[in-house]
Amino acid sequence: MSLPLQRPNQPSIRVVCLGLSRTGTTSMNKALEILGYGPCYHTFSLISSGVNDLPKWMEIYDKGEDLQIIDSILQGYSSVLDLPAVNFPEALYRAYPNAKFILTTRDPAKWEQSIKQTLVPRMEKARNAKEPTESMKSATAWWDQYVKQYPELHTESFQSVLLRHNERVQNLIPASELLVYNVEEGWEPLAELLGVAIPEVPFPHVNDTQSYRMDRDLPSLQ
Repeated sequence: MSLPLQRPNQPSIRVVCLGLSRTGTTSMNKALEILGYGPCYHTFSLISSGVNDLPKWMEIYDKGEDLQIIDSILQGYSSVLDLPAVNFPEALYRAYPNAKFILTTRDPAKWEQSIKQTLVPRMEKARNAKEPTESMKSATAWWDQYVKQYPELHTESFQSVLLRHNERVQNLIPASELLVYNVEEGWEPLAELLGVAIPEVPFPHVNDTQSYRMDRDLPSLQ
């Protein structure tokens, strides 16, 4: 891969986690913060900040790879995880070639079940809102674009979305530069990749399906 020239106002992204939602990315977010790699750009940090970056990500869908737009989105962050960023692994790999790259994954059947109980109904709730906010409209527009990229979300081959995404990332990034990781493995693989000591606290396991449905009922992305 040819390395890009240093760009003005390029953020210092040290870790790029390219796993799809519901592969332990929220636990990874907490783990990276504990290890000193925060703040992390993650779907929930986007929501909690009140910033709606989805139109900028949609602009990349429309225009193609634009590293300056990505730089503007990720200003002030040290790590990036989860959707919508992971829709653009090629752009992130080109933008931040010196980062550490991680692909979180899990059993495809469990992933399918989790997505169908969390993200899918959340998007449908936003779509069917009687008085949708602008952020709701952005979310559903982004979801429609995402489904175009992965039409299997509307078929019996749902699990192939995860498999195809993982294959895309593994074909892009050499094995020597990519940690394929299940959060059930705990601290050791992460600490080895990042060259840091294993923390004395338990590895965080947060945002399971039940807690997502109880605590993350935020279809508006406000």
